[in-house]
Amino acid sequence: MAAISLSVNRGNDGFKISDFTYGTLAPNANDVELRFNTTDLNSVVLSRLDIIRALEAFTRALESDALFTTPVNL
Repeated sequence: MAAISLSVNRGNDGFKISDFTYGTLAPNANDVELRFNTTDLNSVVLSRLDIIRALEAFTRALESDALFTTPVNL
């Protein structure tokens, strides 16, 4: 199972591909990192739609105050 990292610096709008660092070994490259495995535990390949759905779920979680016990400026 290989992990892919996509990272971007805080404040960067990400409208250009050059705004991102992408690769299999890019931890700590920038301020915000998305890491995903190319296959799940059953060796099923993740699709772009799988990742987009996960990102939408994370967005909903971050927009709710339920995750944080102390105030966070988002």
